[in-house]
Amino acid sequence: MAPTIQARKIAFIGASGQLGKPTIDALVKLGAHTITAIQRSEATSTFPAGVIVEKGNLEDESFLARVLKGQDAVVLMPPLAQLITLQEPAIRVAAQVGVPYVFPSEFGPDPFAGQLVEENELLVAKKSIRDLVEKLGVSSWVSVAIGPWLDDGLVKGLFGIDTKARKATIWQGADSKAATATTAHTGEALAAVLSLPETDLAKYKNKAVYTPSFHLTQREILQAVQRATGTVDADWDIKTRDVNEVAKEYEEKIREGDGMAPYVKFFVTHFLEGHGGDFESKVDAAELEKLEQLGLRKENLDQVIKTALQ
Repeated sequence: MAPTIQARKIAFIGASGQLGKPTIDALVKLGAHTITAIQRSEATSTFPAGVIVEKGNLEDESFLARVLKGQDAVVLMPPLAQLITLQEPAIRVAAQVGVPYVFPSEFGPDPFAGQLVEENELLVAKKSIRDLVEKLGVSSWVSVAIGPWLDDGLVKGLFGIDTKARKATIWQGADSKAATATTAHTGEALAAVLSLPETDLAKYKNKAVYTPSFHLTQREILQAVQRATGTVDADWDIKTRDVNEVAKEYEEKIREGDGMAPYVKFFVTHFLEGHGGDFESKVDAAELEKLEQLGLRKENLDQVIKTALQ
């Protein structure tokens, strides 16, 4: 029996971004929610009919108090550069006005992957946001864990695979599987979680919902790219590098202030055994089925790769 959609008042900060669009589209399709997009005063983004738009200073707590009062959930999708500055005011205000659920910018790795979190500064910052929600003690946070985004990572070459130049660097020693899914899947998963009946959603207070589409090694991702492009190893320039050499290089670049190096580290460390990039054992098939009944579609690896490379 499919779960009944629970209608909620849901406010978004950052809804016009890469993840915001598929999430809003999925929620609108369900037709049960009241959705508010909170934007900067100068923002020009547009949204589907029926989405309420509120504009103001996203760090002004009096403005946020007005627009967050009465909301059932607030979803935070700030640009990475404003991960702290835009989330902290919203979280404080959510507690002040009694918003039950906060979905912080936690739409990727397992928030409980201890070593992975500890070794990536980006994830350390995210943990500080979760800690703030718990410290205030009013709202509960919920994370949607799918792993690094497959489509986005491929386009940006962050899996060590340059699809246009047909070059790949295999990280020897980073041979484990990692959970992954697309940005569209992440948005659909988030929309489905936001639509769960209260008895089901309450199970995830200060926890993660695990909804990856795939569990793949770096080499398996390359093989999927080759299938999508009709190529074989002979068509590629494939090199193998010891992961310790790769790590030494990105750590040095991080010290030098290189902007991309933290993201290289982020992707590499997901494939290190025991670091927490593979959370297949945490996926609950019965819970996943509930989300699928609320609109979360299963993904096909080869089709996902073809779409990403278009």
